[in-house]
Amino acid sequence: MELGVGRILNQAFAEKGLHNVIKWDVQNIEDGQEIKVEFISKGSPHRQGVWLRTDNGIVIPSLSNEKYPSISLWEDSAPKELICRCYTSNGYLSIYNIWDRGNGRQSQSYSSGIYLKNEITF
Repeated sequence: MELGVGRILNQAFAEKGLHNVIKWDVQNIEDGQEIKVEFISKGSPHRQGVWLRTDNGIVIPSLSNEKYPSISLWEDSAPKELICRCYTSNGYLSIYNIWDRGNGRQSQSYSSGIYLKNEITF
C-alpha cells in the first residue's frame, strides 16, 4: 500500500455539490507525535473504521510498544478514544475510512469518504 502525500477529495461527492468529503486524507506530523483517534459518529448501518499509516510505523502505547506499519481501528471494537504514537521520516500520516458489510474489510470506493465538518487537527 502506498503512502499519501496530499489530501484526495471524493470526486463523486464533489460532482453532487459536496466538496468536503475526503477519500484519503494526509496530515503533516512530526516523528514520535501522538495523535488521538476519537469515533464521534457514523452515517451507515455497516461496521465502520479508520485506517492509519506512516512510513515508519505506529504504536498504540496503551496496548504495547509493538510498531505496526499501519493500523485499522473499528468503531465497535476500539476504545472511543485512543492515543497512537506515529513514527515518520517523511512527515505524513495517511488516513481513510474502512467498512465491513459482513463480507470483509472494504475501502476507497466511489461512494466512500470521511465527511469533513470541521478541519481535522492533530
